[in-house]
Amino acid sequence: MLAVLQESFWERLSGVVGLKRPAYEAIQHDPEATSQSWWIVVLLGLANGIALIATPIVTVFPGMSEEMARSAAEVAAALTFDTTGRQLMALAAGIIGAILSWYLSAWLLRVIGNRVAGRQVTGEEMRRLVAWGYAPTLASFLTPIPVVGPLLATLGTLWAFVTGVMAVRTAFGVGVWKAIGIELAAFLVVLVVVVVVVLLTVMIAWPLA
Repeated sequence: MLAVLQESFWERLSGVVGLKRPAYEAIQHDPEATSQSWWIVVLLGLANGIALIATPIVTVFPGMSEEMARSAAEVAAALTFDTTGRQLMALAAGIIGAILSWYLSAWLLRVIGNRVAGRQVTGEEMRRLVAWGYAPTLASFLTPIPVVGPLLATLGTLWAFVTGVMAVRTAFGVGVWKAIGIELAAFLVVLVVVVVVVLLTVMIAWPLA
């Protein structure tokens, strides 16, 4: 049974990355793909956490004033994960962030897509497709590899937009451009939410520093 599940997972992963529509359709309608979707999101969260730990923060730029350099150094120190406790915190934050982003993105895509396409896609179907659309971003695990790792991680993130568009096309039966519009609309809303949360966190935490 385990071998069958593994084979099914890797076959689907290959189909998703290769933009094979039957793979997306199978994921949308297969309830068993839900547990696999959770694994993808959790692994993505771990990958994001590892990338956060391994990526150095550049704090000095040409033309920066001394005061700005000090402020940037303080921010960099707060985001440097050089102890076991801080590293575990980064991994936990990566997983929680990935799950919240997954649910929010799937909900927004479903709301926007159902309205635009006039097709009723369930929340679970949308979450499955969104999670599998994230698959290329698992290349973030390669970030610690010098030079090549960050490049592959960036390419994976870019390709995830393409797989996300294919997921939207499959879910709502729309054309490429309409799918891109739905994807971008949901992305912009998520981006605004993230920026607001970050700004509020900084405003609350800065006086306490």
